[in-house]
Amino acid sequence: MSPELQEQISQLKKNEWVDLKGLISCATTYIATSLGLPSLSCNTISFLGRGSYNTVYKLEFSDSSQLAASVPNHDEEDFNPEAKRSEIETMRFVRESGLYPNIPVPRIYAFETTFTNPACAPYVLMELVPGRTLASLSKLSREQQLSYIKSITRLQASLSKPVPFYRIGSIKDCDGFGQRSVGPFMTMTKCFGGPYKSMEDLWRAQLEKQFLHVLQEWCNLEKDVFEYFCDPECTPQMFAELFQLLSSLIPHFQPPKSYLPLVLHHPDIAFRNVLFDESSMSSGDLKITGLIDWGGAQILPLMFTAKYPDDLRTDGQYPFDKPGWDYSEDCYTVPCDWTSTGNPSQWPGVTLERKLAEYSSDIHRVISKFYLRAYFNVCYAKE
Repeated sequence: MSPELQEQISQLKKNEWVDLKGLISCATTYIATSLGLPSLSCNTISFLGRGSYNTVYKLEFSDSSQLAASVPNHDEEDFNPEAKRSEIETMRFVRESGLYPNIPVPRIYAFETTFTNPACAPYVLMELVPGRTLASLSKLSREQQLSYIKSITRLQASLSKPVPFYRIGSIKDCDGFGQRSVGPFMTMTKCFGGPYKSMEDLWRAQLEKQFLHVLQEWCNLEKDVFEYFCDPECTPQMFAELFQLLSSLIPHFQPPKSYLPLVLHHPDIAFRNVLFDESSMSSGDLKITGLIDWGGAQILPLMFTAKYPDDLRTDGQYPFDKPGWDYSEDCYTVPCDWTSTGNPSQWPGVTLERKLAEYSSDIHRVISKFYLRAYFNVCYAKE
């Protein structure tokens, strides 16, 4: 390994258990054994990005070829190898199924889901997708914002196509016949059991899971009030009545059939995970070159995927609490709408000049998202 490469490694951010020299060794071993190119060496390694679950590096080799190497941010105690295998199989399904010609996904070259390898961590070696992510909405021109919405709605509409699966859950490894199927319902950090044949089965299983939590955690309480566990306060009698009520309502909740086709859900369509062709960024027609970070992707009824992209949501981003608004309920699907500024003299603060300086840009940002969500709805309906 050259001194220059060792110097690059010493300057890179990484989790303490990750061995970047070992990661390079894994990559060169793959190239030598799978591609038959034993003479290639890694010339450079650089940082590409870090998300909630993974850190990604770019490796460039002596023939100028490149690949991306992803390692998880969780240590061995918190890492879920089954969820990582599901993420990889989901990406392969998107590439190979023919259902999503408009959704570019990196090709997976090799992966490891254990910590017992030279990198000292699980890793995924994959195609380096061209393009780059955009800045935040507020840094785009109005025309670019509309172009971004159109691009994202095309992605969302493509993912709304019915899939050839018949269970609610997460895609799992191919079986002995090369067929993918649906396994337990997972996020990157949790497993919710399953797979489930219907929404009714899913809801009953989740209610039972909550009931098991009560049996485990609430049987040693000194008072008949769960003041530290519930907001508002709840008593054992209230919990029992609510549990029975919710259980009895499940058979009566029958959504329209058009809401129920099973589709593939990407849980994190956001600026950080969508790559765009750089040459299209100055035009009014943004072209997507890659959709990454498929961790936690699931097979869900269409109605459960009705969620605005993160960049169009405003919950938790309000400049201040509007008088008379109830913020106790998390508006997970339909954000609270700011549609006007109100009287600036009523904004919290000392002087009007200080208020305008502190709040104007934030208020304009959340109001613009109301209109952009309306534009998203129209574009999605058109697709």
